[in-house]
Amino acid sequence: MLRKMTPVSMDNVRFTGGLLKERIEKNASVTAPLMYQRCLETGRIGVLRHWKWDGNPETEPHPFWDSDIGKMIESAAYALRQRPNAELEKKIDQVIERLEALQLPDGYLNSYFQAAVPEEGRFQNLYYMHELYCAGHLIEGAVAWYEATGKRKFLDIMIRYADLLEELFSDSGRGMPGYAGHPEIELALVRLFRATGEKKYLNLARTFLDRRGREPYFFEQESLKRGVDTTRTANQKRHLKFFLEREGPYAEYQAHKPVRLQSAPVGHAVRAMYLYSGMAEVADCCEDEGLLEACRVLWDSVIHTQYAITGGIGAASNGERFTFAYDLPNEHTYNESCASVALVQWADRMLQMEEDAQYADIIEQTLYNVVLGSVSHDGERFFYANYLSVYPRWYQNASKALNDKMQAERQPWFQVSCCPPNICRLIGSLGGRMASVSERQLWIHQYAACRIEASMGGRSICLDMDTDYPWDGRVQMRIRTEQAQEGTLALRIPGWCRTYRLTVNQESSKAKMEKGYVHLTRIWETGDTVRLELEMPVTLMQAHPKVREDCGKVAVMRGPVVYCVEGEDNGEEISNLSIDTGKEIKYSAGMLTVQPEAVCIELAGYRLKGNEEKRLYRPADFRREPAVIRAIPYFLRGNRGFTEMQVWLRYERA
Repeated sequence: MLRKMTPVSMDNVRFTGGLLKERIEKNASVTAPLMYQRCLETGRIGVLRHWKWDGNPETEPHPFWDSDIGKMIESAAYALRQRPNAELEKKIDQVIERLEALQLPDGYLNSYFQAAVPEEGRFQNLYYMHELYCAGHLIEGAVAWYEATGKRKFLDIMIRYADLLEELFSDSGRGMPGYAGHPEIELALVRLFRATGEKKYLNLARTFLDRRGREPYFFEQESLKRGVDTTRTANQKRHLKFFLEREGPYAEYQAHKPVRLQSAPVGHAVRAMYLYSGMAEVADCCEDEGLLEACRVLWDSVIHTQYAITGGIGAASNGERFTFAYDLPNEHTYNESCASVALVQWADRMLQMEEDAQYADIIEQTLYNVVLGSVSHDGERFFYANYLSVYPRWYQNASKALNDKMQAERQPWFQVSCCPPNICRLIGSLGGRMASVSERQLWIHQYAACRIEASMGGRSICLDMDTDYPWDGRVQMRIRTEQAQEGTLALRIPGWCRTYRLTVNQESSKAKMEKGYVHLTRIWETGDTVRLELEMPVTLMQAHPKVREDCGKVAVMRGPVVYCVEGEDNGEEISNLSIDTGKEIKYSAGMLTVQPEAVCIELAGYRLKGNEEKRLYRPADFRREPAVIRAIPYFLRGNRGFTEMQVWLRYERA
């Protein structure tokens, strides 16, 4: 293994208060059961019976429905690990029974091909039909359900399916060529390998990666067999949707060149993040330094050229894809929730191998902005696209032309509803992303009120963390241990923090800093108390000058939280507002009834005076009037109605 540390199990992390506890409990009690209900209402569970679609467009099965089932079960598994729910557990067991009944004797399992279009051949259109993608999410759901309940039925179902895939696609089996059009199976197979110890699953994951992007292009050969020349056709259903000429064919699916030679993100953002996560997993388990280096190069390109300040990635809606470096629009962006969820997964895998706080920083920034904001405060509605500027009149005027994914208001569900269960499973798994252990070291990656039970040098240690993070930068950690033991507590100093103070038992400590972590090495005893005070001022952030839409503008941050202004607090036409950077910035809690403890910000600034004349244009006179600009956390946007919203604001100095 290349990983230098191992995540502390979510079973050994108990949240005791604060924002994350609130959101995780709401996720377990409301959102996870809701995922089951929505899958039931929309036919995703019904299609698991042996039935033939009757042609009703309201219940038309989709080739990716099984992936929603897999994520729904995974979400339920994490919810059960947070709080018992006999009713939800029974419902999931019934879904698993349907999956078992549907599975064919050879192990094949796909509701779309077995119920909706049984006349079509299986594994004949890997390019588009999502068979391997669905298998991957079902595998992940099966492993999660087994770990949560100890029940093997679903795991055994998916082992049979994985064995079929290994027999068909591995070089040691039938050697059927190909790989997934939508990556996911790669990281799922590694997860199955970790759960079972069967190395053949790891080998198959590596095979899929090694084949990808090599000539002759598999997707072209596969399509030609079906009588379709994908190099000449675009926008055909079930074939190449978007042809990225500058990268060559199949860049949309990250299959334009071998994965080890890819140096910049291209194509569909979710596909890319799942692929890179699978690359990191295989690099770790196979000790493949070359694959890890490819991940490093890709990471650097994504984070430094195509990452929105809120944690969104994939700026273009046409293809749900990356465009080019520094192309980060605001009002007409995309930033699919699933892409940010998968980015967190990739960052977490890189963190365990690299021991570098930059990965934990991105997890934090993405979590506290896009991820938490992708679901409404009541846990029942969801964003698919995550805009940085919203003008309601535009959406009201274009509502008939926009599909549900493009709406700027949270929706209860989507026709293509990958995002809600993806958000749900990530929030449910946050306990497993708080801390890691290595030999005689306990690493703290994220800060929240919680109890962490781990092992340091083979001996148990308990850390009780008390904090009101992210609203307050003060963190106190009390140690409990069976007996005095020497070890290192490694604490992340967030990249946004310029000044911090660290004490151990009320005495100042000048600990060694390495890759964003301070390392406290000593003999730890019960009662030892570590206090970390992270200075958390309001900061006005500028984008790189090449981000053309943000030139002359600033975004407001405090700690990891990005802020936005809404019409609810600032009236209409908020694009007329500008911040005076020379004036005092105030902040306090209690402004939002939806989240009273949330810290909100007041900035002094100006509003352009209205033009009473009928003329559309006039000589500039720069008239303005003083204004108080109120900003709320971006993740809380849209909980008080559909109003204007902006993250990036013009600035000036009086």
